[in-house]
Amino acid sequence: MSSPSNLRPRETPLPGDSICLHDFLLRRFHLPFLFVLFSLVAICISCGSVVSDPPPPVTVTVTPESAQPFTGSKVQFTAAVQNAASTAVNWTVNKVPGGNLTMGTIDSNGLYTAPNSVPNPPTVTVTSILQSDTTKTASSSVTIQALSSIQGPLSLSPVLSSVTLSQLVQLQVLTAGVTNSVVNWSVDGVPGGNATNGTITSGGVYTPGAAGSHLIIATLQVNPNAIGSAQVEVTDLPGTFTWRNDNSRSGVNSQELALAPATVSSSTFGKLFSCPLDGYAYAEPLYVANLPIPGSGIHNVVLVATEKDSVYAFDADANPCVQLWHTSLIPSGSEAIPTPNTDITSADIVPYVGITGTPVINVSSFTLYVVAKTRTIGLSPVYSQLMYALDLTTGQPKIKPNGAPIASSASVSPAFSPSLENQRAALLLDNNTVYVAFGSHGGQGNYHGWLLGLDSSTLLQTMSFDVTPDGLQGGGIWQSGGGPSADSNHYVFVLTGDGPFDANRGGVSYSNSFLRLGAAGALSVADYFSPCNEISLESSSLDVGASSALLLPDFAGSASEPHLMIGASKGGSLYLANRNNLGGYNPVCPDVSTRVQTVPVGDGPILSTPIFWNNAVYVAAGNGKLKAFPVTGGVLASSPLASQSPEMFGSQGATPVISAKGSSNAIIWLVDSSGALATPNTAAILRAFDPSNLSNEIYDSAMVTSRDTAGHAVKFTVPTIANAKVYVGTQTELDVYGLLH
Repeated sequence: MSSPSNLRPRETPLPGDSICLHDFLLRRFHLPFLFVLFSLVAICISCGSVVSDPPPPVTVTVTPESAQPFTGSKVQFTAAVQNAASTAVNWTVNKVPGGNLTMGTIDSNGLYTAPNSVPNPPTVTVTSILQSDTTKTASSSVTIQALSSIQGPLSLSPVLSSVTLSQLVQLQVLTAGVTNSVVNWSVDGVPGGNATNGTITSGGVYTPGAAGSHLIIATLQVNPNAIGSAQVEVTDLPGTFTWRNDNSRSGVNSQELALAPATVSSSTFGKLFSCPLDGYAYAEPLYVANLPIPGSGIHNVVLVATEKDSVYAFDADANPCVQLWHTSLIPSGSEAIPTPNTDITSADIVPYVGITGTPVINVSSFTLYVVAKTRTIGLSPVYSQLMYALDLTTGQPKIKPNGAPIASSASVSPAFSPSLENQRAALLLDNNTVYVAFGSHGGQGNYHGWLLGLDSSTLLQTMSFDVTPDGLQGGGIWQSGGGPSADSNHYVFVLTGDGPFDANRGGVSYSNSFLRLGAAGALSVADYFSPCNEISLESSSLDVGASSALLLPDFAGSASEPHLMIGASKGGSLYLANRNNLGGYNPVCPDVSTRVQTVPVGDGPILSTPIFWNNAVYVAAGNGKLKAFPVTGGVLASSPLASQSPEMFGSQGATPVISAKGSSNAIIWLVDSSGALATPNTAAILRAFDPSNLSNEIYDSAMVTSRDTAGHAVKFTVPTIANAKVYVGTQTELDVYGLLH
């Protein structure tokens, strides 16, 4: 086709032509609508060539821009490449690819290793070169310093640590430019250590020797004046196998070497990790050191039971939490008991009743004993309470895999009621017998206080004792969760709650009493004490049995009465009694001190078990402060010391425990569980006090809430202290506190 006469072929726009598109269209088509089109264009297209923007420049940068490493140390360099198809780079030192031993070497990832001696000159240049365009480079100036120039003390981490005999400690030199390989290590002054003090490798790995405090020293090889030190505490604490540490219910761990008022503060101590639980943990956590777990090696283990009838074993130190095993003790067709319900109308334990009392451990047979309460699923549920013996290493039931039913003898009336009886008190293991005590759910129904004994090797029930066997309800043994106590002669001590009392008239009911029970052949009352105002206590529901029996050490007594015990009541009084001669009942008030000493604390009800430390009894009553009452020559002071805690605790008070290094470095620990009664529930608060000055609260978990807040509180909970850690059970988790490194 020929071209129109008014358009020459060279007028057709081609790439690079400078003919304006506007002029071309007008000459080519002479169409009027083009003028309309151009009048609608908001932006005028200028005449001239169409030229693309130039591509952005390729750049290379290196970080850090400079460095001052010591000889033999390392520096990580990073190259950032912009606007290149490939970011691959090569590295040189003083233009030598990869460097050399004189000026230092650098690998393909940019890790520079300084030479072992300072080069001449001491400054070298590290360069990154883009592989796709070697004209694109970036450099960093590196000045190598001599280690001998380090004069100050070396910084080590951890500065303070605590381990059991099966654990290792990795120590690290933190001083800039100094690595573990350029120092010499010693333990208690012995290079490399020895079998007694423990050994340490050239890499700083310490293997414990004998228990005790050990000093680790790191000395710079090229400058012996540059040293650093760290303390490793090696504990041979075998564990916490029962509620409050021992059968005296002392609450004292005197083998805690690392925690002290000088080492515990909100800057050095806090929440390390948590382990999830499926239900409330009313039971105190228990602890076993150096436990072999099949297929997993040796672990320090913390064990926790919940109201969902679960028992958990967690690694006591692993962060984040490591679960070693979990066992559910709910038989097929049964369930943990939702509360309140038509059978258990009380809301004293909610929202489920399962495992409430703290289990007990026989470490010699690797067995944990626990009582689980369940019911069948259906409209007419059948309730049961079963004793289990669990293998500590696996969690599997043994002896009687389906559990041993808790029941009274067929010839006994009234019979034990699995639904009404509340297994609140902690278990006791003494003289090959596991003792299980029972109270009630809020005083509901025709319940009785029971103490049953089962053979620890067979789980056969061998003993039973009913506090009120005359058919009238009451006399529960609940002790605010504390367990029965036992002395070296295998007498068992319990405190009983409200109910009938007629022992003074030759009867057989012992409510509101301190009982010493003989266990030779059968459980029977060897001695008892009931306050002179027992009748008024009963009528006002001010149970005597609101605490465990705290058996004091012999040195606390006098020459004539060396064996003392402390108990507490809802009436707010402490009772100091001679456990060899409890004194029976005398209706003449007040009780004379020759029979028993009664000391009102002056606060609300005491729903906790006191502790004895450094010749004083410490108690945190309801709606009161933590107080100390001195004991001198077997006599309890009538007034507390002036030093008291800054905080006033809630209506249920708190049960304290003690950690100490022998008789020194003591700390009082307790869980403020006031939040269990708040609506809605709030967090438990772990608190720590200096027992020599209770006004000095050295730590609490509300000081740094973002880091240390615990799970929601459970009433009557007790913390467990072992190997520089504190374990706290809550509604949803086990919280683990310890030294921050």
